[in-house]
Amino acid sequence: MDQTVLRQLAQERGLLPHSRFLRAYQEEGERLGLGCLWIGQRQWKRWLAGDLRNKKPYPTASEVLESMFKRPVEELFAPASSTDASQAGQAQQRARLLIASVERPRGMYQMMMEAADQSREAAAEAELELGQATMEQLQDDVVDLARTYLLRSPMEVFPLLVVKRDQILEKRDETHKPDQLKDLNFLVGVASVLLAEASIDLGQTRAAVEHARAAWSYANSIDHAPLAVWARGMMATSAYWSGQPRDAVTAIIRAEQHHPVGIAAARVHSIAARAYSHLGDTERTIAAIRAAKDARAADEGGDELQEIGGVFDWDPVREQRCFGSALLQLLQLRRNDFEPAAVEGFTSRVLEHTRAALAVAQGLPQHLRSTVVESTILIEMATAFVILGDLVNARQTMDAVLGLPSDMRTFPVVHRMRGLHAQLSLAQQTQQTRTLGADLTAFMEAAAIRALPAADS
Repeated sequence: MDQTVLRQLAQERGLLPHSRFLRAYQEEGERLGLGCLWIGQRQWKRWLAGDLRNKKPYPTASEVLESMFKRPVEELFAPASSTDASQAGQAQQRARLLIASVERPRGMYQMMMEAADQSREAAAEAELELGQATMEQLQDDVVDLARTYLLRSPMEVFPLLVVKRDQILEKRDETHKPDQLKDLNFLVGVASVLLAEASIDLGQTRAAVEHARAAWSYANSIDHAPLAVWARGMMATSAYWSGQPRDAVTAIIRAEQHHPVGIAAARVHSIAARAYSHLGDTERTIAAIRAAKDARAADEGGDELQEIGGVFDWDPVREQRCFGSALLQLLQLRRNDFEPAAVEGFTSRVLEHTRAALAVAQGLPQHLRSTVVESTILIEMATAFVILGDLVNARQTMDAVLGLPSDMRTFPVVHRMRGLHAQLSLAQQTQQTRTLGADLTAFMEAAAIRALPAADS
């Protein structure tokens, strides 16, 4: 095992055995007010060797280690300072002792006993597995987060997702059972998708791409095509929100390599429509919408992600909203290229899709209705009314949105609001338009996400 500063300090304090370190680690975590923490035996060995997936552990672990050993975490995981000569001398000394012990019968016996102990320890580690209750609890927690995500503020949910993702990663070090490892990789992939969703809602599109890519990696490692397709769709969504529609198209093409069918294919085609609309490609946008409708009509059920529900339920509400968003984006990009009749036709279709989405959304039981999803639909409906010059209906539509709590005013909500404000500035300026414009500005300025740094897109 490589010699790190952490290993040196742990050895000096008698903390090399995992059980002793874990006890000290948990006591320090409790003292710092971080709750009951856990670090698996395999992870502890990787730390001792400086074998980290990232350059340093997660922030909570880093805080505890720095407090325990009074060293910066970067220093703890650096190679211990020793000369090559002294290392070589130590190796030679160990070799001499080993040879001497073999030459003595008692030394040979001791070596045999130690070797047997090591084999017993290795065998016990190979049989490590998590209890059924632990696996069920992790699954229930992730499913609950997925099902309630659209009903809650992303600022509330994001920290919960980070904690849950980290717990799942730690549990992977506590089992060697292939089936459990596969299930844990699926759960951490689902959690990563939710982190991507939350990152978009909080305006951090670059972070969303990284979470989505991680989700795809977990899905790919266990050959879980539905999760891989969903992750690629998240990468596409993140890309067009960050102003990179060509990257979004690339992600869609990669999603199609997994050969999605039914609802999964409908979602991919719907996202493709959004990507092409951001490129101003009318023909491909409309073709993607048709393909999405055909895929939904051909669905035969059985999608594991659909059964989770919540974020993973690609229902008619979100699909119809997606169609309306794509057509509205085209209209906003290419309005000057269209004849008045085409403008009116596109706007009518936007209203058709938004009304269909809203009707389904408002028909759901109250505890399943997402005010954020409904707000995005209403904003696009109001934008269509403004384009048609119907300011009365635009005002009435927006009255249902302006009271949305500030922490629910997500990046997609504010982005759509900016689009509405831009269309309003093109309308004939009256007291009515100025009042509505001022209300929209006040709404955007009060959004909680304004307190976050702008995304580095």
